[in-house]
Amino acid sequence: MGSVPVSLAFSETMHGHFATQAEIDFFREDSLENYRLCSEIGEAKARSFRFFLKITIDDMEAFLHDPTLTARAEGSIECLALGGRMLVETGSFNLFVKPGNEQSSTIVREMHYQLFFRSGGKAFTFYGFKAIEDGHALAVWTETTTLYARIWEGHSPKAPDDLVGKGVLRLTAEDFIEQLKTFESSGVDLAARAAGVTAFAKVFMGQLWQAYFPRLIQPEPELWSHVKYPVHSLQGVRANQITGHSVDTKDGLTLEVQRFQKSTKPQKNVIVLFHGLTTSTDMFIMPEHANIVQFMLDNGYDDVWSVDWRGSSRHAYNLEPHSFNLDDVALYDVQSCLDRIEEAVPGAALHVIAHCVGGIVAMMALTIQRRASVRSLTVNSVGLLPLVSRWSKIKLHFAPFLVEKLLRYPYVSPRMPYFPGLSTGKWLRYALKLVHRECSNPACHMISFMWGSGAPAAYEHANMSRITHDRIHDLFGGTSLNYHRHICKMVVAGHARPMKDDAGALPADYLKAYQSLPQAPLFLLGGAENHIFPGSNKALYQHLKAADPLRDVSFWEIPGYGHQDVFMGQHAAEDIFPKLLAFIDAHAQGQGEAQ
Repeated sequence: MGSVPVSLAFSETMHGHFATQAEIDFFREDSLENYRLCSEIGEAKARSFRFFLKITIDDMEAFLHDPTLTARAEGSIECLALGGRMLVETGSFNLFVKPGNEQSSTIVREMHYQLFFRSGGKAFTFYGFKAIEDGHALAVWTETTTLYARIWEGHSPKAPDDLVGKGVLRLTAEDFIEQLKTFESSGVDLAARAAGVTAFAKVFMGQLWQAYFPRLIQPEPELWSHVKYPVHSLQGVRANQITGHSVDTKDGLTLEVQRFQKSTKPQKNVIVLFHGLTTSTDMFIMPEHANIVQFMLDNGYDDVWSVDWRGSSRHAYNLEPHSFNLDDVALYDVQSCLDRIEEAVPGAALHVIAHCVGGIVAMMALTIQRRASVRSLTVNSVGLLPLVSRWSKIKLHFAPFLVEKLLRYPYVSPRMPYFPGLSTGKWLRYALKLVHRECSNPACHMISFMWGSGAPAAYEHANMSRITHDRIHDLFGGTSLNYHRHICKMVVAGHARPMKDDAGALPADYLKAYQSLPQAPLFLLGGAENHIFPGSNKALYQHLKAADPLRDVSFWEIPGYGHQDVFMGQHAAEDIFPKLLAFIDAHAQGQGEAQ
C-alpha cells in the first residue's frame, strides 16, 4: 500500500477596500499603483471587503513539487456593498507562480487566490494576487501581506472588460499572529505533522530567497541586465523610411534630427516634435506601447520629424560643464532645425508639438523669428510663463551650487544611483529612499530630486507601464545645471526672459513680445496632477486671453495626468493623442483634401 498523503491547512483573514469602475478614470490600468489608488478611493467611500478563508492542501508533497497545483480555499466573504456575508462556493490558492503579465517585469513570483461566490442569486468572482518583486528584500513583509484584488460578475477564471471593483486587501500583524496558530496537518504522528508544516515553510522561504537574494549578490553592472529595450531603440515605429539628419548650429554644435516617413511623397503637412530637457526623441517613440510618432503616422500624417536639441540625453556634451542657456536653444537650435526641415519639405505646413522646456524654447524661438510655415503649435506643461512650487523654487536657487560646489559633479542624472563603487550617487540613492517611499526605483527618485516636488514628481505612477518605469534611467539623461539657472531667473521674473540682463537683440520679456505678434493657433496642455510646472499653461492661457480675447489659443487641463505621462503614459494614445490630432486636423493645410 502507498503512503497516505499528508495534508496541511491554515486559516487566513484579510481585509481592505475597493473602488468601482465609475469612480476612477484609469480603472482599466493594471499596475500595482493603480490598485493602491483604487483602495484609497474605496476607503474614502467606506467600501470595505473582508474574507475569512481556510486553505487546505490535500497532498503536501504533490503541491510543493508542482506549482500548477492549487489548494482548496473555503470560507466566507463580508462586503456590505455586495450584499453582506456570503459563502465561498469554490475557491483555489496557488503558493508561488510566475506572473503572466509582461508589464509587471519586476514581479518574479505571485500568490493567487480565486473565489466564486453568490449574492442575491447573482454570481461573482474574486481574484487576488500577492506580488513578490525582484530584489526588493526590504519590502518582504509588505509584499507577502498585500493582496491586489479584482471582482467581476459571473463565475469565470478570466476577468471581463467590465469589473465590479478593484482594490487592495491586507493581512495585519494581529491577523498574521492568529494565522500562525491555525496551521494543522493530517500526519499520522507529531513528527509527520511537523514535517508537513516545515516543508511548507521551507518552500515558502526558498521562493522568497530566489526572488530576493540574487539581486543582493549581483555585481552592479548586472543590475541593468533586466532592461527590455536598448537605449535609443527605434523598435516602436513602423515606418517605411527612418533617417537621421545632423544639423550644425551657428554657435558650433551638432544636433540630431530624426525623420519618420510612412510615405516618401511630398506632404502638405508635417509634424515636428520637441522633447523636454534631459529627455530625447526616445520619449516620442517608446516601443512598449503606442507612441505619438506612430499615432501620427497611422492617422494621416506621413512625415514626422523629432528634434534632439542640445538638451537631449542623446548628446554626450551634456555630461560636461557648459554655459548653454535657453536663449542659445531658441536662437540656434530651434532656428537651425526648422530651417533644415523647411528646406526638406518646401511649402509644407509645420505642426509643432513641444513638451516642457521644449515648449518654452519653441515659443521663444517663434518670438525671435515668426515663421509662416508653422501653422499650429501644441505645448505641454509650460510655455512662456513658468510656475513652480515653493520647494521647486528652493531647489532651483540652491541646486546648482550644491551639486557643483559641494557634491563636485558637473551634472545631475537619474543614473547617478547606479554609478559603481562608493560614489556620491550611492549615498544620495539611500537618502532619497528615506523620503520617496512611493516605489523602489532609484532613477524615479532621482527624477523627483532633479525636478518638481511630489512622490513621484514627473508623472502619475498609475499611468506608466511597468516596463517604462523600469527603464526610466534610459529615458531621462544628465545635464549641466546652467539650464536650471536660466529657468530660475524666469520663475523669479514671472515670465520667460533672457539669461543675461543685456541680451542685445533678444526681447527682454519673451511673453510680452510673443503676445504683441500674430502667431499660429496655440493649443496649451497641462496635466491636473502636474508637479513640475503646476498651473503654468493654465495661467499662460488666461494671460493671453486677457490681453487679446480674439487670439486663437485654447487650453486643456487633463484629469488624472501629470507632467511626463502626457506623452509617455501607456494610455496616452487613447486619452490624449486624439485631441492633439483633432487640433492639428483643424489647422492642417488643405483640410478636406487628401494628405
